Amino acid sequence: MVVAPFIACGGGNQTADAGAGGAGMPPGDVLPQDLISDFEQGRSLVLPLGSPGRSGFWYSYNDGVDTCVQSPAHGDLYYDSTPAPRPPGPSGGHALHAAWNGCAIWGAGVGADFNAPVPDGGVSTVPRVVYDVTPYAGVAFWAMAMPGSASAVRLKMVMRISTELKDRGACDPAVYGANQCGDEWGEPFTLPADGTWKAITIRFTDPAFQQEPWGQPFAWNPADVFGIQFQSIAASGLYDFWIDDLYFLR
Repeated sequence: MVVAPFIACGGGNQTADAGAGGAGMPPGDVLPQDLISDFEQGRSLVLPLGSPGRSGFWYSYNDGVDTCVQSPAHGDLYYDSTPAPRPPGPSGGHALHAAWNGCAIWGAGVGADFNAPVPDGGVSTVPRVVYDVTPYAGVAFWAMAMPGSASAVRLKMVMRISTELKDRGACDPAVYGANQCGDEWGEPFTLPADGTWKAITIRFTDPAFQQEPWGQPFAWNPADVFGIQFQSIAASGLYDFWIDDLYFLR
C-alpha cells in the first residue's frame, strides 16, 4: 500500500526578510513548485511538486554501533514535530527533528529520496529511481541546533553511481574496494549554538560542495541523484537539530 500524497498550498514567490530571524525563505526568491518538504503533513514527506513530480519520505540511518541511540530509530516512520522557537519560514509551526547520540563509528543522519513511492513502513525495498536535479542551482532551508548539541552538519546529495549495491545503487565494493562507496558530494554548514534558527543556502557550484574525500572519486552528476541527506560530521556526540522549509533553488 502507498500513502496518498499531500499537495502544498500557496502561490507566488516567498520573500525573505534580511537575517536569519526574518520571515520567508532565503535567498528571497523561491518558487512554490520548488518546495521539497515543509513538514506540515504529519508524516514527513517529499511533496508531489515539480516536473516531473517528486515523491518520497524521510528516513533515519546510523552506523549501527551498540551505543548509538537515534530517534526515530532506523526503519520507524518519521513524523513532523513542533519545535520551540517556532520556525521563521512561511509554512507553519512544524519541522523535521533529527536527534541521535553515541553513534561513534561514522555517525548518523536523516534523508529522503526524490523519486520514491511512500510505503506504510519506514523502509522501502523497491528499486531506487534517480531524479534529475539539473534544472536547479542548489537548495535552501531553515535549520536550528539545540543548545548543547553539535552545531556542524553536512548536507549530502546522494547519487546512484556512488551508492553501494546493497543500498540499491551502482557502486560495487568488489570493484572499488571496501569502504570506497558512499563518499557523496555535499557541503558542511554550521548552526548557531544558542538555539536560534538560521537560513542556509547551498549551491552546487560552491567551492565547498564536493566529496569529503575518503572514498572512490566520482564526478558530480545532477542527473544521477537519488535524494538528499543531513549527516553528522563528528563521529560521536549529541546531535539535536531541526530542518524546515526545504526548497530547490533555480
